[in-house]
Amino acid sequence: MSDPRPAAERPYQTDEEWSRAVHARRTGVAAAFLAPQLHAGMQLIDCGCGPGSITVDLARAVAPGEAIGIDIRADALTHARTLARERGIANVAFQAASVYQLPYADGSFDAAFACAVLQHLAAPVAALKEIRRVLRPGGVIGIIDGSSPITFRYPTSPLLEAWDKLRVLQHEHNTGRSSDALQLRTLLREAGFAGTRASGHMATEAGPPAGSPEETRQVAQHHLIRLRGVLGELAMAQGWATRAELEQMAEALIAWGEAPDAFYARPSFMAIGWA
Repeated sequence: MSDPRPAAERPYQTDEEWSRAVHARRTGVAAAFLAPQLHAGMQLIDCGCGPGSITVDLARAVAPGEAIGIDIRADALTHARTLARERGIANVAFQAASVYQLPYADGSFDAAFACAVLQHLAAPVAALKEIRRVLRPGGVIGIIDGSSPITFRYPTSPLLEAWDKLRVLQHEHNTGRSSDALQLRTLLREAGFAGTRASGHMATEAGPPAGSPEETRQVAQHHLIRLRGVLGELAMAQGWATRAELEQMAEALIAWGEAPDAFYARPSFMAIGWA
């Protein structure tokens, strides 16, 4: 089978430890956002399911219907299957697949979900059209997206600003397009969805208690995982930073995480549309 990704798009890679931590934090947000649109007996597809922590909760919401999580990363799917077994969730399955080429017939699902997926794609409308194809008429899609390059960090410094810039450079490198925030309602309409609505809020990459010193330290630790993992390696390979510069950024992140007044947040956007 040919690779369905656009030529400009590079596979999104992430550190599994970071991915599991962030997906676990997003679970409650996803459930609250999409839950009013779900009911028992639905067939649901979670596109870009990662380690499956959101998917298993969505499966509970549609039981005795089934939730299927798809992702292109085999290691993430292995963790997702283990998580489902540990939690005793029987109405969920996971399959390796690309959001550009879903291995399902037209009209296979009542609902679709995609968390932090469109922001990593070179052709988000093409992906949305493929998702719409597998939705039944009247089916619903829920999207959570963090594509905005804006970061609110206090206190900051040139080293911390250089670190935050690496995320923007990674996005542009992987997608071949600018890091402007995606216009979710516009994308949904272009893909043929109707009755769209959207909202947004500020979010961190850590968990509760919100605004606490523990949360700040957790954010710093999450960023250190990326700095010393996939993003750091990419930065050195592309000449965006040297190893010495990355270590200086790491020291700045550790110090920031211990600052008594430290704060970090990024915009997060949500949208719903109907097929």
